[in-house]
Amino acid sequence: MMQLSDRSADPTMWQIPVRAMRPEEPRVLIADDDIDATRAICLALEDADFTVRAVHTGLDAVALARKWRPGVVLLDLMMPLGDGWEAAEAIRAIDLDMLLIAHTSCTNHEDRTRAQRTGFNGYFVKPTELDNMIALMR
Repeated sequence: MMQLSDRSADPTMWQIPVRAMRPEEPRVLIADDDIDATRAICLALEDADFTVRAVHTGLDAVALARKWRPGVVLLDLMMPLGDGWEAAEAIRAIDLDMLLIAHTSCTNHEDRTRAQRTGFNGYFVKPTELDNMIALMR
């Protein structure tokens, strides 16, 4: 488990659930309203042999998480129709073992603290070093 760092852009992990990934099919759900950034992350994760699905609202993230049951959910915090905070609370109520990662441009300490309280397991600031994120998901 990584500790909260002094640099606001450093990724932060608080804990990783025991059953975060299904080894037979490593599923990642990405929820972000930035379509171009989402496409780029999807391609990188697919190249790393993850099965990826993407949505662009918090409401769609909750619905797909409930139906598809991914091991990892990557949530932008500022989305329409249910932001990342609301989506994380609803997803956490569905499954305590999904790895929830905030993926955001928000860099202040209060947002990180709120993310941890909300049930996120980690916090990555955009733009993210995708190799580090992929290594974590593995």
